[in-house]
Amino acid sequence: MTKSESNDWLSDVGAEIHSNKLRHGWKVTTSEDWEDKHEIPAVLMLIVSEVAEALEAFRKSDRPNFEEELADVGIRLIGLSHGMGIDLKAAILAKIEKNRHREFKHGGKRV
Repeated sequence: MTKSESNDWLSDVGAEIHSNKLRHGWKVTTSEDWEDKHEIPAVLMLIVSEVAEALEAFRKSDRPNFEEELADVGIRLIGLSHGMGIDLKAAILAKIEKNRHREFKHGGKRV
């Protein structure tokens, strides 16, 4: 898909992830899951596990697997956002703008 084929690539990817989940009979997280004490944490931990797999690939100097694991992180994140009706593009752009105005090394963390 080229940029000219879509005005919002991220939204299109979210829709494709959603469709693929439904085709395969997988759970699609929705806004209603916000009240579930287990669904959102479970999906967030799946994202964490994909990040851990990317770290392992990095440690093994396995760049192709590293790239695949980063794609898995994105798929899980975009899928969660899409299913919950979150405009991830707008949230990312808002956060970039917020970060633009932060002080250098805000928060006082040593590392």
